[in-house]
Amino acid sequence: MGQNDRIEHLTVNPPIGLSSPHVQTVLGYIAPYGLPPPSTQRVIKLEDGDRISCEVSIPSSWKVIDKTIVLLHGLGGSHNSPYMIRLSRKFYQKGYQVVRVNMRGCGSGEGLTARPYHGGLTADILAVLKTLHLANPLSPLILIGFSLGGNIALKLAGELGMTDNQLLALTIAVCPPLDLAHSSALLARASNRAYNKYYMNHLKKQAEPWLKGRMFVNLYEFDCLVTAPIWGFQGAFDYYQQCSSRFLLHYIKSPCRILFSVDDPFVDYKVGMEFPLPPSVTLSLADCGGHLGFIGWADIERDYFWMDQQLIQWVKKC
Repeated sequence: MGQNDRIEHLTVNPPIGLSSPHVQTVLGYIAPYGLPPPSTQRVIKLEDGDRISCEVSIPSSWKVIDKTIVLLHGLGGSHNSPYMIRLSRKFYQKGYQVVRVNMRGCGSGEGLTARPYHGGLTADILAVLKTLHLANPLSPLILIGFSLGGNIALKLAGELGMTDNQLLALTIAVCPPLDLAHSSALLARASNRAYNKYYMNHLKKQAEPWLKGRMFVNLYEFDCLVTAPIWGFQGAFDYYQQCSSRFLLHYIKSPCRILFSVDDPFVDYKVGMEFPLPPSVTLSLADCGGHLGFIGWADIERDYFWMDQQLIQWVKKC
């Protein structure tokens, strides 16, 4: 099987007038997304003593052999991000156990950590997966990461592949910044000023305990001020080099799907095509969708969240 056999092109079919990547990106966040499923908070202790919070939703019909969906949010997000709420409800309605993971200090885990999250903390997510597997060893684990969470999911899948660990039945990454340095630079562009402001405002709130009044205007400055010194990196670029999933994709051995939009304003899909992909990885390129938007008719109960139906199909088939 050649490289091209692992790249598929998908059509979103957005409503008339809504094909712009900027419209798609904004609609993905502001379109009505409904209520989350009922959930119970589960706090997981990490090796360094910090704790993270997960929101666990278990349908009454769920059995221990049924699938468990683990959702991981992106930069500035939490278990309450629109895509996390939407998809947790839809997977829950399909009969799956759903776990919305909050990265350090986020969502219902605010105040539980001495250090903030970053884009390479795979050990945190591995701790969640091991806890879930220990509780229900017969339940297939499916990890779905969005944006920065997608980078973490892919990095973890690569690390597990290096040790032949079969913990994951399927990994899905949506709009992942495979090269953290490249995406940081794209986000800082003048054309992405509105997105940069949005993410930095959310990041300022989440990282307030570690900023101590210091100011930053883009992700690179934040990583220089906070991420690198707190986590022992030599600087922002050292962090980007060590934590970008692009360098681990070829190690992935378990089934994996990566979904990009070719018009994403600040995540470049072409990075995923620079290196040979292993047989386990399929790269899906949607013709439009912006960043985590993918607004298009899904032909299922007039649902216009094309991305959601695509992910549900992939999970169903695994």
